[in-house]
Amino acid sequence: MDNSARLFSSKLLIPLAISAVGAVLSVASVRSASASETKSFVLSAFTNAAYSTTGDCQGGIDPDQTEQYKLDLLALGMPLPKVQDVMSGYPGFRTMAVLVNRGRVDGKPVNGYTNPASVIDPKLHLVDGKYAYGFNLDGKGADSPNSFQDPQTHQSGVDNQLFRVFGCDKNFRGPPANATPPMFYGIEWSTLRPSFPAWVISITGEDLSKNGPVTLTIDRSIDHVLLDAQGNTEAYTTFRIDPASGSRNVFQGQLENGVVTLTDHHDLHLVGDPVLISDLDLSHTHLRMTLGPDGQVKGLIGGYQPWWEIFLPIGHGGENFEENQGIDVPGLYWALRHLADADPDPKTGENRRISVAWQFDAVPAFVVPANGAASTPVLASAGSN
Repeated sequence: MDNSARLFSSKLLIPLAISAVGAVLSVASVRSASASETKSFVLSAFTNAAYSTTGDCQGGIDPDQTEQYKLDLLALGMPLPKVQDVMSGYPGFRTMAVLVNRGRVDGKPVNGYTNPASVIDPKLHLVDGKYAYGFNLDGKGADSPNSFQDPQTHQSGVDNQLFRVFGCDKNFRGPPANATPPMFYGIEWSTLRPSFPAWVISITGEDLSKNGPVTLTIDRSIDHVLLDAQGNTEAYTTFRIDPASGSRNVFQGQLENGVVTLTDHHDLHLVGDPVLISDLDLSHTHLRMTLGPDGQVKGLIGGYQPWWEIFLPIGHGGENFEENQGIDVPGLYWALRHLADADPDPKTGENRRISVAWQFDAVPAFVVPANGAASTPVLASAGSN
């Protein structure tokens, strides 16, 4: 090849080489832009969010069921000697027959658990302290009536009326006054875990070791958790998303210094369990979760929830709930109804939803699409999805 031919060839190859390099860089750029990292978790604990402090119930802690029953019977107009006679057999059949049927419709006894509105409101004690975990749901901040301050974020205007309802019953109180989380939901969740279809959370972002926008998905699985030798939720097991449950929830959020919060606040729906919580049905959903260095997660989720769905599993438990938890069931009905603070009924004007905050723990897991019938979750090697 002569010099002129070589020069022509060089002039031709140089642009082609530059074009090829540009194409490679372009592909690399697209891949980099689309690259993402996902971490997934399965809930290992779930309970009402409580921040109980000394003096936050100025009226006192609610009396135990024995004392409350006496008050309920006196409220019916039963003379004290008759009350003492009825209660002398407690918890015998004769006593419980009177207590179960302490409702009145047209002056006749009815079951107070299936007809809670027929029972005279015993006016349970309500939290009147300053602090509660939760979120500023109505956007009014310090101007929000009947609101709290979050002890962790110090945000004012926190709406968590469920804590106000539960917070003066000893089995629903929680840290810092007590060393352990609230008993009722904690015990129920722990008992149901091996059979309860798991709730799972996945976080996706460009680099989860850095601050930035993330996508958060919350789903119900067709699988349940496994327990390790200590009875704790097994980490790094695989869960398949239940496509038929209507429990797919996708939110946009922000990761900041290891804490994930939501930047949109639409509705959330998770199919639950009729014994624990019928459905986790939230409007104006808020969430805050901390990603621990050990892979563990501690979080808080809140919004406005239909108060009837909170009451329903408790009401169905009726007598057993009262005996085990020491809280007056019709009294709980009235408190939830009176303190509901969102979603007014267009006909009656009564609010149908109450502001709530639920606290949860979670451990690392793998979350995959469902591709067959349900089976036990499998163990997998540690790592990100």
